[in-house]
Amino acid sequence: MLKVIISGYNGTMGRVLAECVKKDNELELVCGVARSADEKGHHSDTKLYKTMTDVAEKTDVIIDFSHHETLEPILSYALKNNTPVVLATTGYDENDLNKIEEASKNIPILLSSNTSLGVNILIKLVKDASKMLEGFDIEIIEKHHNRKEDAPSGTATMIANAIREVLPESENTHGRYGRDCKRKSNEIGIHSIRGGNIISDHDVVFAGDNEVLTLSHHSQSDEVFANGSIVAAKFLIGKQSGLYKMSDILG
Repeated sequence: MLKVIISGYNGTMGRVLAECVKKDNELELVCGVARSADEKGHHSDTKLYKTMTDVAEKTDVIIDFSHHETLEPILSYALKNNTPVVLATTGYDENDLNKIEEASKNIPILLSSNTSLGVNILIKLVKDASKMLEGFDIEIIEKHHNRKEDAPSGTATMIANAIREVLPESENTHGRYGRDCKRKSNEIGIHSIRGGNIISDHDVVFAGDNEVLTLSHHSQSDEVFANGSIVAAKFLIGKQSGLYKMSDILG
């Protein structure tokens, strides 16, 4: 049995992930970590801690769906115990990313703003289309529920970064407003929509002369991210230290 600790246990994704872990015969949920953990440290049948610093149990892997502010105690625990980590949280700044890269020199870390296998296949298709559709204008439209705090989504940023690997002269433009917004030929437009309970939708529009190609991914349940993170966790077991991506799983 592969032992798992879930960071962000009381959040929407944490609760969904916990149910998926419990259904998987290869996994054992050791405990959860949540800033909202009660004083007794228990929630239902799962032991909870407020921070990774308080966790006494050992585990085979950590899956994090919490908040970027919890990064340091997660990395501290992982480095101390030589534990692989799946970081599926968004909102990391450059300083955070540097800490993750430094930690990955000593432990295996998989970093992904979106652990859906479908989204990561979308990203591969977008890179291929960017190579082949020379001269096409590229726009990214992401839609999420009205509770999401950050914009653009981490996935939209992943898509834009993938395009820039193929078209390094490209520049991101976040939304447009005003009278002087004529599109530049090297722009990647990124647009964010927030409303209702939209789980996660991403459209990548390639607009050429007299034709438009749209590549899309629409998530119908948070389980796609939970199941993808479990695939990522299993992938990390036995891996050498390093910083991995979902594309490393897909091959």
